[in-house]
Amino acid sequence: MRGLVYTFMFSSLLFAKVGEKDMDPCSDPLIRLAQKKGVKAVPLKDILKFKKLMKECEENGGKEKIKQLHLRDWNRDYKKARRMAGWTSTHAMCVFVSFGYYFIGKIYATKP
Repeated sequence: MRGLVYTFMFSSLLFAKVGEKDMDPCSDPLIRLAQKKGVKAVPLKDILKFKKLMKECEENGGKEKIKQLHLRDWNRDYKKARRMAGWTSTHAMCVFVSFGYYFIGKIYATKP
């Protein structure tokens, strides 16, 4: 009986590290998702984990990789913001023009 317990303990210690992976934080799926689709694609529930991974990646020599991630995100946002392509921006422009015409008309209508 004692031999069985020792065998079990020895085998559990022997195979304990099989499940662990010494993975590079820069190759985590969250980092790869942020590289492909942008930082805004990271789910809210994983934001804290993502920030921790970014910090670990920078500390492990991936500073340039994180820098590129931010640069790509900025460029992606810049390209999307260059044109009015959405309901919100079109609505804002229509409201601004309407207010402009209203006040210009009010100025000209009250002048004698």
